[in-house]
Amino acid sequence: MKQFSLLVSVPESYDTEHAKEINPQWDELVQQWKWEGICVRSYSFPESGYTISGVDKAMKQEFTQSDVLKTVSNVILQAYTMQDALVLAKSCPVLLYGGTVEVREIPQVVESVLYKV
Repeated sequence: MKQFSLLVSVPESYDTEHAKEINPQWDELVQQWKWEGICVRSYSFPESGYTISGVDKAMKQEFTQSDVLKTVSNVILQAYTMQDALVLAKSCPVLLYGGTVEVREIPQVVESVLYKV
């Protein structure tokens, strides 16, 4: 099986109340996926992170955003094909609240490479 990353984004209007409402649905879905051996890892980003950009390496504390959506969690799943992963992604509850789920295949690493920072 291959691994896929589900990058979950929500509208800026999505707040703590929305999160409280949707969390039981997320918990149930992730537990189901774990029971089925599909879910590898799941984590949310409740706080903003830092972005570093440009030649001057400017640092800014913010959510990664695209248009008016902010990335709030990542789920790593196992599936046989991208089509299978897409079917799984369609069951994510944030879609009911104007959210999006970006599905990317995680490439298999043949050998470990360490990068100097």
